[in-house]
Amino acid sequence: MKKLILCPALLFSASVFAHEPYVSPLAYNTDNTQIPVIAGYAEQALQAEYALKDAQFSIIPPNQTAYTVQDIQQLQAMTAFNLKLPESGTYTIYSKTTYPVQYVQHQQQWKILANVTAEQAPPLKERDYVIASDFKGKLPKTVETIREWSIQSYLSKTSTSTVATTEAPIQVHFQTHPNRIVAQQPVHVQILNSGKPFAQAELVLRAQGATEQQAQSIHVESNGTASLTFPHAGQYLLEVTEKVDPKATPRNQYYTIISLNVAPASS
Repeated sequence: MKKLILCPALLFSASVFAHEPYVSPLAYNTDNTQIPVIAGYAEQALQAEYALKDAQFSIIPPNQTAYTVQDIQQLQAMTAFNLKLPESGTYTIYSKTTYPVQYVQHQQQWKILANVTAEQAPPLKERDYVIASDFKGKLPKTVETIREWSIQSYLSKTSTSTVATTEAPIQVHFQTHPNRIVAQQPVHVQILNSGKPFAQAELVLRAQGATEQQAQSIHVESNGTASLTFPHAGQYLLEVTEKVDPKATPRNQYYTIISLNVAPASS
């Protein structure tokens, strides 16, 4: 799953990182009347480093009457807000963020074109993006695309209830309630793209603190179903997008990133 290269200002610069957005509550199962929610861009899963400054957050409470969060706090390292929990059941937290991505063809493959100089970038063999100086002479024609991340999470107060469906293009339906997942027990999911089984889905899991290189790739069947097992208790990011053919002309790409908490296996 190829990550977008971002810098602190969310523009290509001397410092380039592979950051992705996420959102997660401080606890996923609680009896509290309110709880903090944190979001941000992170290179290591669930460890916010830069805020999601332009993101809007929607909450779908157990009664399914959605509303938009109004009081959002922006820090340099994260975005945060307070989520009130007036009723029992499962709350869905949802947002999306987009970023323009420019591609160029290099050695018969389409790669992200980063706006950095040769002095600011590692050698070509150590990166999966290209820069202008990698080309001799005139830069080839570029292709402009949009990358859209749908980020979501689920919080249950006192008890679980039906998980709401968001407007994300890629939907992940859990056979097990996402707030009742237990380590080392298989979890079956159905992945849909625009309402249809997603045969070309690429699914990965990242435990808290894991980098892209440490992600666990999960096989997805041609009917969009997958079975995954969380190796140990803790927080995870489940990430789904479409498999990309580097030789095909780039197009807009959509991601769904879900933060989950996994309970310890029974002793």
